[in-house]
Amino acid sequence: MWLLRTILVLLVIYQAQGCQPELKEDAASLLTVGYDKQGSTAVYVDTLSVEMKGRKQKFSDLLKPGCNGRKSATLAIEVRKEGTEEWEEKAKDIRITRKNYDNVKDLDPCSKYEVRVLIKPTSGGEIRELSNFPVGPFHKLDPEEKEIAQFKSGAEEYYTEHFKPEYTQVSDNSFTVKWEPVCALVINVWLKEGDWKDEPEKVIKNDIENPTTELTLDVEPCNQFEVMFEISIDSEGNELLGEYMPTVTTDPDKEDLSTMFSKHSYENISNVLKWDYTAIDEFACIKSFSYKLVKDENGEIEELSEGNDKVHQAAEFSVGALAAECNFGVRMEVEYETVAGQKDSLEAFEEHIHKKDQKDNAISINGSRITYTINPCVEPESEIVIGLKEIGREGKGLSGRTLEQNLEGIVNVDKSKTDIERSSFDETELKPCVAYKIMLLRKTVDQDFKELETAEFENPQWNSWKAPSVSEKENTSTSITLDIADLETDGECLVSNYNISCQALGGGDAKQKMFHANEELKIDDLLPETKYNCTGRIVHTIPGSGAFETPWSDYVIVETSAKPLPEEDSTPAPAPEMDIGLEASDYNDEKILALSIFGICFAIIAAGGCYWWHCIRDRGQEDSKDINLSYRASATAGTTVVDMNSALLTETDDEPKKEEEIDKPDLKETVVEILAENMATTSTEGTPNEDVNVQKETESSFTPADSEGSPSREIPPKDTDAN
Repeated sequence: MWLLRTILVLLVIYQAQGCQPELKEDAASLLTVGYDKQGSTAVYVDTLSVEMKGRKQKFSDLLKPGCNGRKSATLAIEVRKEGTEEWEEKAKDIRITRKNYDNVKDLDPCSKYEVRVLIKPTSGGEIRELSNFPVGPFHKLDPEEKEIAQFKSGAEEYYTEHFKPEYTQVSDNSFTVKWEPVCALVINVWLKEGDWKDEPEKVIKNDIENPTTELTLDVEPCNQFEVMFEISIDSEGNELLGEYMPTVTTDPDKEDLSTMFSKHSYENISNVLKWDYTAIDEFACIKSFSYKLVKDENGEIEELSEGNDKVHQAAEFSVGALAAECNFGVRMEVEYETVAGQKDSLEAFEEHIHKKDQKDNAISINGSRITYTINPCVEPESEIVIGLKEIGREGKGLSGRTLEQNLEGIVNVDKSKTDIERSSFDETELKPCVAYKIMLLRKTVDQDFKELETAEFENPQWNSWKAPSVSEKENTSTSITLDIADLETDGECLVSNYNISCQALGGGDAKQKMFHANEELKIDDLLPETKYNCTGRIVHTIPGSGAFETPWSDYVIVETSAKPLPEEDSTPAPAPEMDIGLEASDYNDEKILALSIFGICFAIIAAGGCYWWHCIRDRGQEDSKDINLSYRASATAGTTVVDMNSALLTETDDEPKKEEEIDKPDLKETVVEILAENMATTSTEGTPNEDVNVQKETESSFTPADSEGSPSREIPPKDTDAN
């Protein structure tokens, strides 16, 4: 026996070690590979699920019979992100007795993956590979599934890593927030100015394939704001994750700031110049500033006084103490930095101090001519030129020097004359998105220039600016989305905003709206099936000059679509649920199970009937001699049989009592007559001999079913007097 057991164990081990699993031909069709789901309530777009389609199937059903035991092989799952070459193992040693595996996490919902399932024999050998399964991106799901998209875990960590908004283009009346494309369908933007508003400032329905990556908010100058984003992976915004940004402070309005710094007084009698910058503390958006009071005499600069935000109490300066032979100017130059980090400068004020009978340097544009005046104190031998310079380009320092490379053009002038032709400058080469100024300059021995006076020079390109073009992008029954193209600079110029105007043909409904440069040009709340005449223009930002508005475009006619019909409620009656992944083998298994249960029940009923027939019913037939029953015993060699012949039943007057006694048999007195071989008797009429029957009953050694199982227990003789 011990040897037999050893052989069996060795045989099992040999079979396990030598087993080489083989995939079924349709194995790939038995698997479902995709995002993990929780019924109709959630689709976990960061988690991968691999499961069998059949409700009762296991991973072992992927293998052919004979080598699909629980110790024959294990599963492994590998994924490869689109754009990469290497496969990454996400799970291994998965038992083939499992039905599914849903613990592959940390998927990027907006990425596309390839998934493959490997069958690895536990004894080594060839690894079987199922065909690659595509998964993602999640925004390709059906609308119903996108409504219930969720992160199973790690949503906060995901958006912390992938959503990093930052402030850009902070100005006095707006700021822009930019971010990299984010995997979210809903982005709510909240703005706090003192207190949080009751509603989001902006609700962005993010198109993953054409994502929104920036937003400009119009705000008040020199103020503090907080921004909070609510991000949701699902299209309904059910699962929102908050992301707070640091406080942002807008720049000051430059005109207000210039007004503040320009406050001063000058007394001609005492020649005392006074200023007070203590009120600058009211501008909380100013981080720091400094100022210098300089004397400018024909381009020669001399620093007179200075101060900064650390020491900015009221101050004064005696101009009368300055020695000068020519007219000169006393100018306050200010440099400042905002809280947002913007650095800028301005000329706060300038006082011209005149000597007797002297003219100031001057320059201006009158139509097609440029006029100028030169102070006679300017050195007679010095060379005077008129230069054209781009505003905002690197210019003079406090020394008043201007370098030749910073000039767009130079024209020498005759001191004996007072004007030149404007056409002396080649205006065709001027840039359309730039503002210029003309400068009266004195050339120095160092071949640089000293500034005598300046004046604005209107860019001639602005007078012939081409109007943009407007075209239809898409429309619905209540909205129109437009495109606008810059035909002058092809997008070279900075855009401040767009103006769009649409009016229904024949009058009536009219809409006008301003859009930021990063907004979709969509006009809402329109009438269905209505033609609108639409036009638009671009508002550019010209550095050093401000806003420049292009001409309005030609009109384009756009018609809204018809109003969609209301959907009819045609919900069908719920059908019985069926596992769509159930294979033919599952139905066969269910049939076999049903037949097995039926067979077991039938066997139990049959056994119970047999027991009642042979044990209980037969006992009741011997309880009284008045029961008119005849027995027909037949005996065969080696067989003892008790047989009832219903044809031999006779009726008597005592039949009711017999039935009652049969219903309630006395088990103690119930015996079954078993006739041995060659002792069979037959009765065809009348009552059988009681003595013979009693004798045979007492001689019987049969033990009844309700006895306590003692074979030596005697059965009491039947009471022959009982009727």
